[in-house]
Amino acid sequence: MSIHKKRRKVEICHNCHTILSLENNFCPHCGQENHDLKVPIGHLAFEVFEGFTHFDTKFYNTMQAIFTSPGKITKDFLEGRRGRYVPPVRLYFLISFVFFFGLGSVVNTTLENETNFFAKEKVEGQYFGGFVTVNTTNKAEKELSKKLNEEQNKLTILQKSGDTSGLFKAKEEVKQAKLSVKLLDKVDKKTNDFLNTSSISVNEILDEMNVGQNDTLRKLISKLSLETQRLRLIGIQKQIIADTINTEEFSEITPEMRTYFTEKIGGKRPLQYSLNLYAIKKNASVKINYNSDTIITIKGSDGSLQNRAYLTNIQTMSNAQLDSILDKDDSFNVLGIRFLERGFARNLTYYQLAFSEDGQKASTEIAQLFLNVFSIMMFILMPIVALLLKIIYSKRTHSIFSYPFRLIRYLFDWILFLFRFRKVRKYRYVPHLFFGHTRYYYEHLIFSIHIHAVFFLLLMIFVGGGILFGYGKPVFLITLIGFFIYFIISLKTVYRQGIIKTLFKSVILFILYFFSFITVLSLTGAIKFALS
Repeated sequence: MSIHKKRRKVEICHNCHTILSLENNFCPHCGQENHDLKVPIGHLAFEVFEGFTHFDTKFYNTMQAIFTSPGKITKDFLEGRRGRYVPPVRLYFLISFVFFFGLGSVVNTTLENETNFFAKEKVEGQYFGGFVTVNTTNKAEKELSKKLNEEQNKLTILQKSGDTSGLFKAKEEVKQAKLSVKLLDKVDKKTNDFLNTSSISVNEILDEMNVGQNDTLRKLISKLSLETQRLRLIGIQKQIIADTINTEEFSEITPEMRTYFTEKIGGKRPLQYSLNLYAIKKNASVKINYNSDTIITIKGSDGSLQNRAYLTNIQTMSNAQLDSILDKDDSFNVLGIRFLERGFARNLTYYQLAFSEDGQKASTEIAQLFLNVFSIMMFILMPIVALLLKIIYSKRTHSIFSYPFRLIRYLFDWILFLFRFRKVRKYRYVPHLFFGHTRYYYEHLIFSIHIHAVFFLLLMIFVGGGILFGYGKPVFLITLIGFFIYFIISLKTVYRQGIIKTLFKSVILFILYFFSFITVLSLTGAIKFALS
């Protein structure tokens, strides 16, 4: 079963030129290994892997002990029987490397599947403003045709009846319905294709135009069909451009915004032109003709809209400019350290912009960041878990909690002796606050490293298999329950306490572990996010 290293020995040490014998595995003068490394790259790679994992009886013994005797490898290691097992740190590095590599692959596959699903929905229906609708154009045509027929029927009935009181109004309604149908027909195929596949919403456009959040224009526009919304916004944008006092030109225009506001004119050979887009200044107002008989006032926001221009501006601000915003905007003030707050604000706006441009790429970046944070967090968490184990399993901790009872017992025994109710004092010495030997911290740390490595190993084998066969969630739940039982048995094996005490302490440990996990993950994630 064992795979021993075959040394390719040399006669003279390459380091100090000492003459070596066949029995010398190492140079007796300088200590360099008597092993020639002039071999093919494949052989060398195998030796590196073998040296990292010690893939011999140690690995076999370690795996056997993990699955057959919970806690045995920790117990044997602490009792000095270390040669038969893979060292704890090396075991954790090996298992965690495979675990995080597999987890990264699963996350990337999941993100790709979700992206393909939404892309399919986008083709079959229409993705606009975050909601999927089906056959929007056909639906709008049917509604407009139905409304036109209804208005024409009303007009015919009024004309036949001779009632002239509502005749003028009915004619205007028919005229308006015909105009709506005509506007819908004017939208060419390319514009239709753009509207059907565009992910930019009208609310985002109005945000960029700095239209107030509760402005009347938003309510009026939301009642129109997609095609009519675009034509109406083009007309409004032309009127906004004319007001040079209360408006200002966009500093940055996305390709989708440019396409949205590109008009086509002409007959057989249509020309096209793009508007130089303008936004309403902060707290300013602009009067426009909404339609032939309605004039409305559009009010600019107070600067609270988190639009693209605002987010892009944060990316390019100096530290002094950004500090002035952070003082006013408490949403960024979460860390209490200024340079971290700046990084947090800049990265937050970066991902907001990234999701609006390429959701798949941004999701992949977020997932990679989370995996990085998770791996770092585990290195911080393991020593904390070891400290919790030391506190809970320390005899000195028990001594502190039991001290009042031991002191009362001593005083009561002294009173009985003083009043001659007892001839001999049973407790002759005043109890000490700290009593009994406690384990060293490194012993708890070894247990913490082993139990985390086992947890990752169980997740890889069982949950990975469950995901492969389509039963990821139930298998994950079963694995967690199984690991809790494994953890209890390991505690009992290593610390040699009764089952009742072990159960009680394991519950306390799980509660403390949960709060420690959330705290460390939050702090590590926030700091890593700010510094990335």
